[in-house]
Amino acid sequence: MRASREFKIGVFAVVVLLVMWWGIKWLGGQNLLHRSDVYYVYYDSVAGLQESSRVTLRGVDVGNVRTIELGRDSVKVAITIEHNYVDLIPNNSIAEISSAGLMGGVEISILQGDATVSIAPHDVLRGRVRPDMLGELTSQGSELIEGVTRTVESVNRLLAENSRQLTSFVANLETISLSVNSLVASSKGQIDNTLKDVRAFTKCLAESTDNIERIVANFDALTADVAEQEVVTKLTSAIESLNGVLATIDNGDGTLSMLLSNKALYESLTEAGDNLGLLLDDLRANPSKYVHFSLFGGHSVDKK
Repeated sequence: MRASREFKIGVFAVVVLLVMWWGIKWLGGQNLLHRSDVYYVYYDSVAGLQESSRVTLRGVDVGNVRTIELGRDSVKVAITIEHNYVDLIPNNSIAEISSAGLMGGVEISILQGDATVSIAPHDVLRGRVRPDMLGELTSQGSELIEGVTRTVESVNRLLAENSRQLTSFVANLETISLSVNSLVASSKGQIDNTLKDVRAFTKCLAESTDNIERIVANFDALTADVAEQEVVTKLTSAIESLNGVLATIDNGDGTLSMLLSNKALYESLTEAGDNLGLLLDDLRANPSKYVHFSLFGGHSVDKK
């Protein structure tokens, strides 16, 4: 059977109310997650104590102030103490109102007595206000004010001692500022031209991106060819062939080796070359001596 919409709304409202009630109790100093017992203390004056103020035992939070009621002759204060701390509090202990610090407000400190019987729920503890509490607050406030005063005096003294240096420093800053402004104003044209050149260069560089990419691609291809050792392989083959030819010449095999190593053959060739040169010179000087022709037919030449 499915729950009706009204039932769901009712359950949700109850849950919300319970959470709100728990939150109000928690803000009032009551922790519903821990079992607590109520005790009462009477004071002539609570000296600024408020509901939900802390209750401490040797500096540890053990509870809170629940209610404060003003009577004809005294002030009735109800405090709650967590149940697991009750055995640590003898029934002749004193609930003393003391300062929790300059910014911490007022709290109740439990001063343990020497009785062998612990307090029981709804017992009345003897209360008192710490005699020097107001003096402590005044003293702490005075110390704080004195510290602030000393700090202000130190700052004023420092400013007074260095007033001339500060004035000179400010004047120097003004001079530097004026110089910088003058320099910028006088160089405005050059700065504008430089910026234009930079923009033009940037534009040209952007327009040449394709060419740069092609150059880089060609360089990559060349690098790849060198990496594959094609050129190196061809050079190595050529060098090996040249080494073979030189080895053949050095061993005396072949015509070139004979020309290089046979001195008599070299001299014969030199002499033949010289004779050939003389013959050509004579041929240029006396061509008729070697070539005969006639327009009307040949005739015999007397041989000498």
